[in-house]
Amino acid sequence: MNSRKVNIESRNEQFSTKIKSRITLEIPSDDNEFLAQQTYTHGYNVLDLMDHCDPIDNLFLIFKGELPNAIEKKILTKLSIFLMNQGPRTIAARTGANAGVGRTDVNHILPIAIMGMSGNYGGSKEVENAMRFVHRNVDKDAANVAKQCLADKPDDVEGDWIIAPGFGTDFRGQSPFLLDVKDKFMQACPDNGYLAWCQKFINALPAEKNCGWRLASIVAGVLLDLGIPARVGAGLFQLLASPTAFAHGVSFADKPITEIPFLKDEDYEIKPI
Repeated sequence: MNSRKVNIESRNEQFSTKIKSRITLEIPSDDNEFLAQQTYTHGYNVLDLMDHCDPIDNLFLIFKGELPNAIEKKILTKLSIFLMNQGPRTIAARTGANAGVGRTDVNHILPIAIMGMSGNYGGSKEVENAMRFVHRNVDKDAANVAKQCLADKPDDVEGDWIIAPGFGTDFRGQSPFLLDVKDKFMQACPDNGYLAWCQKFINALPAEKNCGWRLASIVAGVLLDLGIPARVGAGLFQLLASPTAFAHGVSFADKPITEIPFLKDEDYEIKPI
């Protein structure tokens, strides 16, 4: 057997001796440095936040480093209420329900459901991709961008027609409720902001084919108007939608498995490889 000597060299990396955070400051206790005497979030004493702020204030503070103004708070409040319960047909709720009815330990229902809502179709990845698409094109003429997207993605596919991340059809239609939600946000968001650009983009799409808003495009425009970057937006979407996932999952935890719809044999399609 041939053998050769391998020279292993140290990279001389110096690891930090403490966990550093730009979000939280902990003042250690006098008699035990591992216990906090005081805790601050972006410079605000947490005890003061508990007395004078609400969860929306604190949520905005954690991600943005400052407390929201009245308009920002109004927008984020609307978004949190909307995403908190999207109903049992959503991917998050269905994943949670499947976990619950399968007798999954209650501590695991939410993590499983969050994984289920992280996908590229109706999930947080679609939100992230939509945010990146809008942010990349917001300074361009929306009608021209729409024209190019329509040329690149003709309507020749089965299922929903997705012409850009977050934009297209929703079960080959447009949810009237979702459009009402969008109108609520349009009234609160800036007239020349990201959500407004999304509306101009959609105005250039073929309405006769029900091509327009999807959940991800609404969430993307709102989060961008709040100054949230795409890499944070996906996780924030998961966070705000978590009550949907957990509540529906727990509601099925004591039900028989027959409460979950199951495909009939004739609905299965096996395609040759």
